Amino acid sequence: MNEVKLPFNARLAFTLISLLLIIYIARLGHDLLVPLAFALLVSIMLLPMATVLEKWRFSRGLAAFTVILLFVVLLVGVFILLAAQMGAFVTDFPQLQQQLLHSLNELQTWINVKFHINATTQMNYLEQFAMGTLGSAATFLSSTLLSLSSLLIFIVFVLLYTFFFLLYRSLLVTFLVRLFKEKHRDKLQDVILQTQFIIKGYVSGLMIEMIVVAFVNCAMFWILGIKYATLLGIMAALFNLIPYLGIYMATILCTIITLTNSSLATSLQVAIGLLIVHFLDSNILLPRIVGSKVKINALVTILGVVTGNLIWGVPGMFLAIPLIAILKIIFEHIEYMQPWALLLGDVTIPKKKKEKIISKEPEQPANNQI
Repeated sequence: MNEVKLPFNARLAFTLISLLLIIYIARLGHDLLVPLAFALLVSIMLLPMATVLEKWRFSRGLAAFTVILLFVVLLVGVFILLAAQMGAFVTDFPQLQQQLLHSLNELQTWINVKFHINATTQMNYLEQFAMGTLGSAATFLSSTLLSLSSLLIFIVFVLLYTFFFLLYRSLLVTFLVRLFKEKHRDKLQDVILQTQFIIKGYVSGLMIEMIVVAFVNCAMFWILGIKYATLLGIMAALFNLIPYLGIYMATILCTIITLTNSSLATSLQVAIGLLIVHFLDSNILLPRIVGSKVKINALVTILGVVTGNLIWGVPGMFLAIPLIAILKIIFEHIEYMQPWALLLGDVTIPKKKKEKIISKEPEQPANNQI
């Protein structure tokens, strides 16, 4: 049977409609798809440990339950540490608000003396800006505390889905293999193995990187004598997981919080210290720990993070890079989608080949050209 080839405008229309439907379904199914995506990443990360336990004659269900229990113990330990620090921060929040307003008033007086700007207009603007910022922070804190039950429900579902992914992984792989024709099964199994390898290395590497950066941040804040050093250090490490944008969000937030209980010079030291740690992390730590497992160019990374935020909010920013990496693996194994994989990747022309092409004489015969 001859294959009917549609004209370009029809194929373009179908592609755009498909993209819109995928985005709409992803947005509409946020409550279901986000926990499933996180559970998939956690299950891939915990799979090696579960496999080791199964070799020790644990049943598959018991091995899955054991690794999830260990993971929960780790999460509870981090949560208790953050809760203790967050409790002190929430208690001191009214004083921090007053201190920030006092600092802004001093800034207003200095501007009035130096630049002779109308004091009343300047004060109104500064107060509106300060109250708007603090109001947003207060709203964020209150909404976070009020949504604690929703967060716990989210974590419970992620752990539940993770357990079932580990328990029924053979069934899921068999389903995917039989879903495709026999001639495509080798490619499918290769996609599954590469996805497992890359996501496991990426997530595990990010966890190690986050622990190292959190330790360095906390040590730096302790040396500087910063209040809430542990909270700010861990928070900055968590924000650092968001590519490119996270470090600037963490720097602004840590600088503002430090300004409420320390001098301007100390706040600048915090900002500069975080940027230095990020520079060392990006150029030394991250390439060595995560390596070149996820080869995605910077433009696609930023677009993916922004798109993930628009569709799924903050969870989408964390999930953007692993999902793009999975899409890149799939595109590499589909012939007509390989240009998209090239667009997502970070491909550079080798120096030797480039020099060889440049060094060719223009008079060289056409049949000898590359």
